[in-house]
Amino acid sequence: MALSIRTQSDVFKLALLLYDYLSQNGYTSEAKYLNQLADSCYPQNAQSLEAHLIAFKEIRATIPDLPLAYLRALDEAITVISGS
Repeated sequence: MALSIRTQSDVFKLALLLYDYLSQNGYTSEAKYLNQLADSCYPQNAQSLEAHLIAFKEIRATIPDLPLAYLRALDEAITVISGS
């Protein structure tokens, strides 16, 4: 997976890819957490991005064997969201 995270749209695409990865690799509770927190319907984009930030940081801290491409994408997404 090579995904460059540069925009808010890229952040949302990463969330979908990450959800699929977690679901397919035995991290069902983490995938469910990501789905519930980040993919909830928020009335404003800023709230949705904040939820993604929380989920990405939590997943980054709790999944020890994420592939390097996902780790890099998470770091980029965290940077993009933090700069918003």
